Amino acid sequence: MNIILLSAIVMGLLGLFFALILAYASKKFAIKEDPRLKELLKVLPNANCGACGHASCEAFAKAVVEGKEDYKGCKVGREKVAEKVKKILSKKN
Repeated sequence: MNIILLSAIVMGLLGLFFALILAYASKKFAIKEDPRLKELLKVLPNANCGACGHASCEAFAKAVVEGKEDYKGCKVGREKVAEKVKKILSKKN
C-alpha cells in the first residue's frame, strides 16, 4: 500500500476517534442553565449598579432563579421590573 494513502487513512481514523471522544465529553460535562435566567437578563435594566446587593444584574438574576433573593430586589427597575420578574419566575423551568 502506498505510504501516503496509509498515512491519510491513519490520520482520518485518529480524527474520527478524537471527534467521538470530544462529542461524548461535551454531552457528559454539559452545564444545564435555567432558561428563565436569559429572560430575566432581558427584563432587568442592566445598570450593574449594585443597589440590589449584587455585583451585577446577572448575579442578581442567578440569585433570584436559585431562590436566594427576593424578586423585588432590583431598586432601579422598581415595581415595573418586579412584576415582569415575578411573571417570568412563575413559569415552569
